[in-house]
Amino acid sequence: MSVTACGGSGAPKPRSGGPVWAKGQGATEAVGFMRVQTPAGAAEMKGAVQHGFQDTTYLLSFAASTGDAEAFVADLRPEEALRANTPRDSTTYTTITPWSHLGLPEPETQQKVRTASVCPPCIKDERRSAVQSITIFVQDIGDGRARVYLKAF
Repeated sequence: MSVTACGGSGAPKPRSGGPVWAKGQGATEAVGFMRVQTPAGAAEMKGAVQHGFQDTTYLLSFAASTGDAEAFVADLRPEEALRANTPRDSTTYTTITPWSHLGLPEPETQQKVRTASVCPPCIKDERRSAVQSITIFVQDIGDGRARVYLKAF
């Protein structure tokens, strides 16, 4: 007896269903999943949801005063303090969940960016028990303002 995992023609079925952006889902869904409250003065809020092979990834970005951005990040309870990010070469850097989908540059390629991460279950943050990881980027955009980037799954 022989069993195959091929289609009716005997040829293997092509793999499909790679990462796709969820239509009609954005900042509201990202805020809801991450269970965050953006600062009252936040502007330029953008978000997206991407369904991948194993996980759904949520992107959220906004601009706020530097003080509001710092307070927002502190509430996420990162495992370590924000640290300087060494910019990567934007001509060669690629990622499966690109911020360009939202019209934003990749924070990893920008100047004046600090980064940290948090594992909500690891720090027993019950508010975010469904979130496995949040990667945080904060970019100084001048004039006392910062752009916050969050990527969570």
